[in-house]
Amino acid sequence: MLNICAYPFRPGVVLLLLVVFTLLSCKLAKNTNTENPETATDWVPWVIKYERGPCFGECPVYTFYLLSDYTGLVESRYHLMEPPGWYASALDQEEVHALLADLEPESWWHEDLSTLPEIADLPVMSLLYKHKDGLRWYAVQSKMSGQASRIFQELDHLVREARWVTTTKRPIAPDVPEPTDVIVQLKDGVDIHEWMMPYERFGIKLKRRLSPNQPYYVVSKDPGMGTANDFLQYIKLDPNVISAQWDQSLSPRKE
Repeated sequence: MLNICAYPFRPGVVLLLLVVFTLLSCKLAKNTNTENPETATDWVPWVIKYERGPCFGECPVYTFYLLSDYTGLVESRYHLMEPPGWYASALDQEEVHALLADLEPESWWHEDLSTLPEIADLPVMSLLYKHKDGLRWYAVQSKMSGQASRIFQELDHLVREARWVTTTKRPIAPDVPEPTDVIVQLKDGVDIHEWMMPYERFGIKLKRRLSPNQPYYVVSKDPGMGTANDFLQYIKLDPNVISAQWDQSLSPRKE
């Protein structure tokens, strides 16, 4: 057995050991403090997801979540907060309960908008609600009723009036996939393949041409690249586009 006491005391060796021990301790502390920030993410449940896309001018672009505890979470992207990022806030509970009451009638989710005029510069807005009777989904594209306008104004007011602070909270993934397919009408003479090039950041693909003689096409985005709202709204703002709309119904559906 090694007898440590049998060896003479050497101050230089002791000093060297102390230096090595200090360096190792610092390295371990550094590794602990710089752990993957993703491990600190707080994944939270929510009941409402409201998303605003871009429009003509400097409209705010963000995604707002009403969390299950009726607090708020927002991902700010443009013209809402500086810098863009994730923020959390307490919310006015009277406004929250009033909003939920307005969203309760199922008839609102099935409005007939066929007789309403189209609004050219209307931003794409979508609303996903985890109602107790099933998921409800509503999307604004180019028409909006007075009731829908009031509800979206209530949502915007909640976001604007809240006192947001940066957060590590993130929303649990939605229960339904976002839409991907858009019917687009291009101006005469526009080549579809050249037109799609600026949208490669969305993973755009040509699915089919709807008419052999008219420039109507169905294009799709990659579900993992960008958001559905941005995809449709940027297409609608394109000067070479006459019209664009989702190639599927975004009326509420239950699962």
